Amino acid sequence: MAKTEPLTRDPQEVVRLFREMGLVGAGGAGFPTYYKYLKPTPILIVNAEEGEPGFQANKLLLVNHAEEFELILNALKEIFRFERIYIGAKEKDREKLAPLEKRFNIVYTPSLYGMGEERWLTKAITGIQIPPDKYPPAFGVTVNNVETVYNMYRALFLGKPVTQKYLNVYGEVAEPRVYLAPVGTYVMDLLGMTGVNTKNSHNLICIDGGPMMGARVNVGEAAVRKTTNGLLVTDRGLFKRRDETRPTWNETLPEIMRKLGIERYLDWEPKEVQDVTSKIKRVKLYLKQCTGQASGALVKEGDRVEEGQLIGQAVEGELLDFQCLSVNLHAPFNGVVKEVTKDYLVIER
Repeated sequence: MAKTEPLTRDPQEVVRLFREMGLVGAGGAGFPTYYKYLKPTPILIVNAEEGEPGFQANKLLLVNHAEEFELILNALKEIFRFERIYIGAKEKDREKLAPLEKRFNIVYTPSLYGMGEERWLTKAITGIQIPPDKYPPAFGVTVNNVETVYNMYRALFLGKPVTQKYLNVYGEVAEPRVYLAPVGTYVMDLLGMTGVNTKNSHNLICIDGGPMMGARVNVGEAAVRKTTNGLLVTDRGLFKRRDETRPTWNETLPEIMRKLGIERYLDWEPKEVQDVTSKIKRVKLYLKQCTGQASGALVKEGDRVEEGQLIGQAVEGELLDFQCLSVNLHAPFNGVVKEVTKDYLVIER
């Protein structure tokens, strides 16, 4: 049963709570959520587009936690006086999201790539054209993706910080999956659970993000960030094809997948989220998890920490000061600090 009353209805306290609980955009550049709510806008758009080919986690989260989304959207409307709230989703997902249409104002957009980002979605839903050097809030629109809004529910209704991540792991794996894992989970550990063809591993690479905008990662060193929406395992030729074929933002997802030679990854349909939180025994938590400043480590090697404990402090300063753009960082489980560097912390159960 979802908790039905927010901890506070005061806008300034909510903004402060979002910063303290470590909320950032759960994808893309990870813009700190609190900053978007310092100056509320008339329109809120919840981005359920999942524009990167093959992504499924946000839609599954929205369907599985519809009650929590209804509670948080109603609370945000009351607290920040939103006049209109939309959920933006692609036409191809209409059947999947149809059961939610009585609860939410869902607007379906063309199943084009569209960069899956704020300007494209704002124009598709409202008709407002955002110039390249501007952002939606300047035109009265706030955009958050599905998981960011879910993290708002956890913060505002449960007092829970961001210590977990929903993400897609797909491509050249034994079974594509949507995982719920601690922030900081090593990429190697997740791929080990998913199963990769070890005979062909020398030809494979792992991309943090989708095939269009994602970046190759070092599997042995990389860890899940608050912004990690997906890990794509594919062959080494993907980046070369991506540069040579130059898919455009106005092509359909299947067209892009065919150009890149990875259309076989498109149609997987996860039925559930695999919660592996208790199976993860170690995490590597980057101190910089968002656009802005890194948090400052509050622990040292050998310290014992508890789940939800503050281990990285946001930069001190006025909330409106863009130079102090920063959020807190928290321990995802009980454990011992094994390593502290200027860039990250390692914690083991």
